[in-house]
Amino acid sequence: MRDGSVGEETLVGRGLISDDIKNRIRDRIDIANVVGQHVSLKRAGQNFVGLCPFHQEKSPSFSVSPSKQMFYCFGCKAGGDVFAFLTKITGASFPEVLRDLGDKVGIVVEESPTERIQRGQTHRIEEINRASMTWFQANLRDPHIGATAREYLHERGIQPSTVETFQIGVSSPEWDGLFRFLSRKGFSHSEIMTAGLGTRRTNGNGYYDKFHGRLMFTITDLRKRVVGFGGRVLGDGMPKYLNSPDTPLFKKGQTLFAFDLAREAIVRTKTVIVVEGYFDAIALHQAGLTHTVATLGTALTTEHIQTLRRFADQVVLLFDPDAAGVRAALKGLDLFVNSGLGVKVVTLPAGEDPDTFVRKEGAEAFAQLEAAAPSLLDYALNHTIKQADAGSLEGRIRSVDEVLRILQKSEHPIERQERMRIVAERLGISEARLIERYPMLLAQPKRGVAAPRTQPAEGIPLNALFKGLPEERDLLLLLLHGKLSPADVRRLRPESFSVAPCRKLVEIALAHVDREGRISLRSVLDESVGDPDCGALATELSMREDHFDDVPAYVKACLDRLDQKRSEQTLRELIVSLKTAEREGRADDVRELNLQINEVRMRKAGTPTAGGVTLVKE
Repeated sequence: MRDGSVGEETLVGRGLISDDIKNRIRDRIDIANVVGQHVSLKRAGQNFVGLCPFHQEKSPSFSVSPSKQMFYCFGCKAGGDVFAFLTKITGASFPEVLRDLGDKVGIVVEESPTERIQRGQTHRIEEINRASMTWFQANLRDPHIGATAREYLHERGIQPSTVETFQIGVSSPEWDGLFRFLSRKGFSHSEIMTAGLGTRRTNGNGYYDKFHGRLMFTITDLRKRVVGFGGRVLGDGMPKYLNSPDTPLFKKGQTLFAFDLAREAIVRTKTVIVVEGYFDAIALHQAGLTHTVATLGTALTTEHIQTLRRFADQVVLLFDPDAAGVRAALKGLDLFVNSGLGVKVVTLPAGEDPDTFVRKEGAEAFAQLEAAAPSLLDYALNHTIKQADAGSLEGRIRSVDEVLRILQKSEHPIERQERMRIVAERLGISEARLIERYPMLLAQPKRGVAAPRTQPAEGIPLNALFKGLPEERDLLLLLLHGKLSPADVRRLRPESFSVAPCRKLVEIALAHVDREGRISLRSVLDESVGDPDCGALATELSMREDHFDDVPAYVKACLDRLDQKRSEQTLRELIVSLKTAEREGRADDVRELNLQINEVRMRKAGTPTAGGVTLVKE
């Protein structure tokens, strides 16, 4: 179907993205070119290598295969296709990445009417926000309008380069300066209102700016889109800080200030510092602690944590050592209990905040506080116990009731047991006393609940996963490199593999056998790479470049070994069944099992069966 655009194809998906659309877009993209825009790559044989953008390393372990259209890091195990790479490095959703790439190669992914309206609206809001940001920045440079703001920034120790990096500006003292500017740019009143930048006058006669006479902080998302603003009053007005309201483009509970600037450092250090204010984040960045983000006038949310865990392993929070700080810590403990993230709490000296502390003492002093910081659990326990009656055991136990109620929510028994041990140590009592009070602490995890952040075989070195099973590893490696003949494929049996991800991968492979009896590698990779059970394994094996002297002979040897092990397992199971039948006096079953055991042994010996050999003791 043509829509009138030269060289473009419209693919109608009725709001759903088909595999065909995904494959056609991917086939027109060179993954090496895309990755090369984010990573410095060098050719190494058929592949390209570079330093991994997803973890800190000195020697390249990150590989890109143009022929397979895949990337993989042998260090941190990140891998996948071009869509996975861009989703991980930009923070965009899969549909957003797909549509962006589709636009580049002339394939338009059709949207539902609702999606089209929503995308058009968010795009328009981003245009309004970007125009507003430009106006705020121009105001800051203006000799008269920006004078007070520039002086204030200088007093706060914010350098001109930092102002530029964070795209700081200032709103006009006029009540409708921005509204008039945007109207001249062609934006309608309703569009300006939807973007959260205007307010209707109480008398209904006209509009005025939401932000006026304020220092303006630009809020951008991981895709570098201007999604909203924060304003700090210049003077004595209230409220001191004002944020954009939630819009179709901006959600305060899902957005973190400076995340786009901090992402690279967070990925490199696997750590993120979370502060509460714009100036706190800016000051820490300026001091070199660029793995810092800030919440936007809200407490941390579940959505924030879900985003952070995609990039970090460790979170550093800042709380005051008072009642409000303890309440915040308990709320944080509740949020983080099943996140899989390590959490530490830094407490600054009385009267200091991150901004003032780092300006006075420097980044090294802050880093020392971070290094000595207790875990979130230790912090919550220490301060709740301090508030209790030191002379009363029952009082101390009651003081940690809230902590224990939170720990009950842990879905992972090992973590729960370790945390319980820590609580008991702090209280100076036995774990049994805690269990009496909270028997649910010993409850088993819900069926089907998996440990956070992990998938079968993911993160496990191949040597450990395949210890004593080289034939399973090498056979699948050769399968994923197209080295198995039709005769080899016919001998594959999922049940012959003892490693669960291997069985799943073989099942997928056997579902993609062409008319000639060969495995369709592209189809297998497309399905397996995204599979939660075998995706990590398929990605790593397909990107390895192991060499074998005589591939056909080695494949046969691997298949023979699997057949032998399968026969041995079958024989063991039959013998167990035979012994049970003998004990229970089931003569017919004994006779049948003896025949089956004899057949298995003859097959192992490579000779035809010649009657039964009884194992029954006479």
